[in-house]
Amino acid sequence: MRPLLLFILLYSIHLQPLFAQKNSVGHFFSSGNLSTASYSIYAIDARTGDLLFETDQKSLSSASAMKLFTTAVALEILGPDYTFSTSLYYSGNIDPQNGALTGNLILKGGGDPAFFSSFFEDHYKDCMSNWVAQLKKSGIRKIKGNILLDLSSLEHASVPGGWAWDDIGNYYGAGVSALTFKDNLYDIHFSSSKAVGVKTAIKSINPEIPGLILNNNVTSSAEAGDHTIVYGAPGSLHQSIEGTIPADQTDFVIKAAMPDPPQMAGQALLKKLKEEGIDLSGDVIKMPEGEKSAGTLVGTQLSPPLKEIIVPLNKESLNLYAEHLLCEIGRKYSGEPSRAKGLEAYHKFCLDKGIDSRGFFPADGSGLTRSNALTSKMLVETMKYIYDGPNRMIFLNSLPVAGVDGTLRNSFKGTPLEKNVIAKTGSMAHVRCIAGLMRSKSNKTILFAILINNFDLKSQETTKLLESILLNFYND
Repeated sequence: MRPLLLFILLYSIHLQPLFAQKNSVGHFFSSGNLSTASYSIYAIDARTGDLLFETDQKSLSSASAMKLFTTAVALEILGPDYTFSTSLYYSGNIDPQNGALTGNLILKGGGDPAFFSSFFEDHYKDCMSNWVAQLKKSGIRKIKGNILLDLSSLEHASVPGGWAWDDIGNYYGAGVSALTFKDNLYDIHFSSSKAVGVKTAIKSINPEIPGLILNNNVTSSAEAGDHTIVYGAPGSLHQSIEGTIPADQTDFVIKAAMPDPPQMAGQALLKKLKEEGIDLSGDVIKMPEGEKSAGTLVGTQLSPPLKEIIVPLNKESLNLYAEHLLCEIGRKYSGEPSRAKGLEAYHKFCLDKGIDSRGFFPADGSGLTRSNALTSKMLVETMKYIYDGPNRMIFLNSLPVAGVDGTLRNSFKGTPLEKNVIAKTGSMAHVRCIAGLMRSKSNKTILFAILINNFDLKSQETTKLLESILLNFYND
């Protein structure tokens, strides 16, 4: 057969349906509110890898869909059974007559994102009690010294440089730490007047943060929901909160980023020592940056395995967890626990696995910065790599299920997509993304990614747009 005739035959068999489907999706973006939007869409048959649909592959902001990629790289480089560790040591000498330790306790963080997390409360509930019991077993009854915080296992900068000022004081903008504690967040309890426009009152803060100065500029509003922003630099005990909460509230709770998580972890240990009858004469002090501790090991607390950590990471879109994984990937890849080395590992992963990484400009592990950019094809090829490997079910089980749980618990209910889509969403101002796996009407398994940037639609309208595109795929 002549080459030209062969080309025409292949075109008629394979390419025409693809172009037809492309047009059927393209019309969704023809309205005035979407005329300025950029989008990147890609879908393949999960089993065969056959291309089902693609648009021009533009490099776009992915928001939290970035967590899909971070999870995939972590599973590959760290492994599903990888654990983090947090250890307690003591230094100095113990007087056998009175049980006095003349020395210090050293609490060494190991970059565990889940240490005393609300998602793993049972896992850590006996941690500090066990440590205190071991101190008593060693003959220690009182301590003439301090609790030293060893933070040498993780780089100093807690948040990426590209994170916005109006994000980093809020719970979802909490930065990483060698000694992360209780998701690095705290609760602010408000009460508000029945009248609108009246300044609210702060009832309490949980846990209490010694020295915190919180400037409250929140007022009551007729509008439902939380419309506040917490402003505060990591490590600073001076924070302010602006915005509104609903009127006539007796206990309205807002979550904010804990300014100094290691200090709070040390204070929790100090409190446990006192409860168990061990007096400590000193205070909770951070070791100088770069200085490493030495002493006698009291005990080590391991984290849940990575395969469990990624479940709340993806289902609840935990930025903190994703940033910890990025740093740990850097440690495993190069020996240096830093974002910079983690990002190098991202590029090496794509190169090694044959993933098309053109237009890939990663800046963090969670997607909270707008500096991140990638293509839908890259996300799908990453998912295909995991889908074909031994970590398929671990990865898929970490994703939200439409109409059931996670960030998709209220999405696509009452449509054919309910329970047939498992995916990671991503959203920020003028950015909406979704990527994952779906089962079509003809029982085909589809891996897909949809990235939309710079649209002029309300949130509900954007959700309907994504639903329409996914239904187009569902109906084959």
